Amino acid sequence: MLRFGCVFALPGIACLIVFILARPQEFVPLLQRVPFLHLFTAFAVIGYIIDIRLRRLQPIATNTLPWVVMFLVWAIISTAINAPEQLLRRGLEMAVLFALYGTIAHGIQRFRTFQAIAGVLATTCVFITAVCLHQGMSERQCIGGEESEGAIEGTPDGRLCETSEQCRGPEAEPGKEYRCEHVGAFGTYSVEDRVRYRGELHDPNEVALTICAGGMAMLIGFSLRKRHALWQLVFGLGVAMVLFTVFMTQSRGGLVAALLVPGVYIVRRYGLVSVIPAAILGLPVMLLGGRSGDAADLSTSMRYDAWSTGLDMWHHSPVFGVGARMFSEHFFLTAHNAYVLVLAELGFVGLVLFVAIMYLCMKTLLVGIRELSQVPGTSAAQVWGMSLLAAMAGITFQINTLSFSYHSVLWLFFGLVGAWYSSIRHHRPEMTIKLTPRDIVIVIGSCLAYAIVILPVFLKLKGFR
Repeated sequence: MLRFGCVFALPGIACLIVFILARPQEFVPLLQRVPFLHLFTAFAVIGYIIDIRLRRLQPIATNTLPWVVMFLVWAIISTAINAPEQLLRRGLEMAVLFALYGTIAHGIQRFRTFQAIAGVLATTCVFITAVCLHQGMSERQCIGGEESEGAIEGTPDGRLCETSEQCRGPEAEPGKEYRCEHVGAFGTYSVEDRVRYRGELHDPNEVALTICAGGMAMLIGFSLRKRHALWQLVFGLGVAMVLFTVFMTQSRGGLVAALLVPGVYIVRRYGLVSVIPAAILGLPVMLLGGRSGDAADLSTSMRYDAWSTGLDMWHHSPVFGVGARMFSEHFFLTAHNAYVLVLAELGFVGLVLFVAIMYLCMKTLLVGIRELSQVPGTSAAQVWGMSLLAAMAGITFQINTLSFSYHSVLWLFFGLVGAWYSSIRHHRPEMTIKLTPRDIVIVIGSCLAYAIVILPVFLKLKGFR
């Protein structure tokens, strides 16, 4: 499952995925001495160049490449206009995203190598799932540190507890805030009893989305590729672990994503008529999981307030926005919505380019799977296309409540869709999928409707306009 063949770009891509998601460099002291993320990015890029020189890969652009370039360039232009002092920093961030997308999308042009990278992604996500699962089942300890956005960011002090009040006794250090949380392996701990990981996955909602898209969807793909009973058991246990961990994150959006991933397969198999019974079966999951109470209501209220503020930012600067990653400079929270975040930071042009990438990814998968269903010997392409479609369905929904516009997980999946398309083109170069003038009109019309009608009306109904 993890054989790389003779393609030099793949080891760098595989290591990049592991170090971006699992972050071993953060809890293994020896790894902290070397900037592995930059090193593996360089290895992936150099490996791709070597593969091109050796004719093991073809220098053919994916269909999303022009839109990705335009989006990232527009982010740099917006930053240069609004916050020129941040230009170098933001330029480097956009370059990293482009390298992540570009090496995956263009460095994988065979389904055998695609499956190897899918195996790396699934294994990494199962590891993250196991860490979070262990964390949620571990005893609570006192966490002492500073409060940030309602959570304590600090270190466990070893004292067992049941409530936060028990942590504020005579053994508490002066000047520190304390919470009682589940403490897991590798320095991880929960936030308000919601399990989470490290690095870019420090938020429970982002953990839920990542393990659904990178774990559950890929494991289902492997279960369809490997029919042996033992493998079926292993993949089934992995999916069960993911689902139980999503419950532990208490992420309402994550639960929907966890239902959407298998839901895509159900709709493909039984048609749209299966949506109603599937929704009825999924209703108990939604009722039993997710947060509720005053804390959840406050979180939702603050999220709507952020959306309203983002809309005001767009009204103030409708073309260029306020600059990439500058939302938090104008509001005390991030946007908690990828589409609102792009609209506020990069203006209407940025939103159109971002939605165009999402739209083209979905179109590539839908059209590609439909066309390949009539072609013998394309089972591998169809299986991995369905896995990506299920993952992208969950991502498209949940980023409505996550500031995911520049998140590595999202751009990793942009790259995987590009890799799937590149692999198809290797075998069937005549198949081309791109945005037509009609598609562009749909994208622009959808963005206009969202910014002018849907979002304002929704916020007004909620009392935030």
